[in-house]
Amino acid sequence: KLKAIYELLETITDKCEDVANQIEGIVLENS
Repeated sequence: KLKAIYELLETITDKCEDVANQIEGIVLENS
């Protein structure tokens, strides 16, 4: 059960990193 929770957290973290990278790219383009 712990492994499933860990994998879910990992997936969420990866998605958050992707979003952060996209936002960073947009900010850099507009600056």
